[in-house]
Amino acid sequence: MTVDANDLIYAYDASRDYDPAPHLEKVKARVLAINSADDERNPPELGIMDREIKRVKNGHFYLVPASAQTRGHGTTGNAKFWKHLLPALLNEAFIPDQ
Repeated sequence: MTVDANDLIYAYDASRDYDPAPHLEKVKARVLAINSADDERNPPELGIMDREIKRVKNGHFYLVPASAQTRGHGTTGNAKFWKHLLPALLNEAFIPDQ
């Protein structure tokens, strides 16, 4: 696969100033946030996801452990690392809020 350098720069720049933080308490959907322990773009060592997911009423966070099979930021695109969590998330989606 080849990627045009300008397209890649555009994609990074488009998300550079994105900040969902001011509105996290407004999220009503059930959220499963997934990150990889070896993510070079969103390093879990910063603690951002651990801190911010608490502000999402129905939010859960899963950190994929780093291994020889993980590939940094691209790991979350491979469902084999998190598909075991999907049934519970889908079941929760059909339970009315209390």
